[in-house]
Formats: sequence, C-alpha cells, structure tokens
Amino acid sequence: MSMSTSGGGVRADINITPLVDVVLVLLIIFMVVTPMLQRGVNVSLPKAKHVAAAAENGDPLIVAVKKDGSVWIEKEGVTLDQLQARVTALLRAEPGHRVLLKGDGDVNYEKVRVALDRLSKAGATGVSLAAEAMKEK
Repeated sequence: MSMSTSGGGVRADINITPLVDVVLVLLIIFMVVTPMLQRGVNVSLPKAKHVAAAAENGDPLIVAVKKDGSVWIEKEGVTLDQLQARVTALLRAEPGHRVLLKGDGDVNYEKVRVALDRLSKAGATGVSLAAEAMKEK
C-alpha cells in the first residue's frame, strides 16, 4: 500500500478553535478573580475632583467605616477600642506601615473622624483617605 500525495499539500489556514478556547477560559478566569482583588470591605467612596495616586511602598492596612458606622480592619469587623489596640499591635510589628482609611460617602463624617482619631492614637502617621475620582463632564 502506498500513500498518495497528489491533491494534498501544506495548508495555510490557521485553526483558530484552540485560540478561541484559550481566550474564553482566560476571560472566565478574569471575570471570577477580578471581584476578589478588592481588599477590605466594599464601601461607596466619596467623590473628589483631585485624587492623588497611591504610593507604591507596599500594601497599606485597609480600615473602612461603612454606611451604618461599623468599623472594619481589612475584612474583620471591630469596635473603636479594638481598632486602636489592633492597629497599635500591627504598627509595633511593622513600624511605618501605611494605613488607608475608606469612609463610605453616605456615613456621618463624625464617625470617620473618630476612626481617624483612634488611628492617630494608635501611632499611625500619614493616614491616607480614600476617594473616588469625579468623572469630568
């Protein structure tokens, strides 16, 4: 038995099916992972005209004040006394660690100010306040 090579030859067509499969898998992975990238609890940040870029000195400690006035360190709910004690302990373990305070846009400013005061008493210097940039019209 012999193989016939007539009529055959090199095909110049590209089979894009594997490419589409890989792209769809990557899309699904990004869709699943992207919501998990946000640290801390979800807070509706206040709008600001001028928002400074975050410093790239490592990951900050995220402290959030939610709309109901509850205070969170990363994803753990704490009281104001616990906030001060935990941040003090964290800053002793890692001096100079940055702190980012996220206050909900609808929360009473007094609650954010009290949390900021407790962070100051805990030894946090240069606390950054998170804000969302306003969209230009």
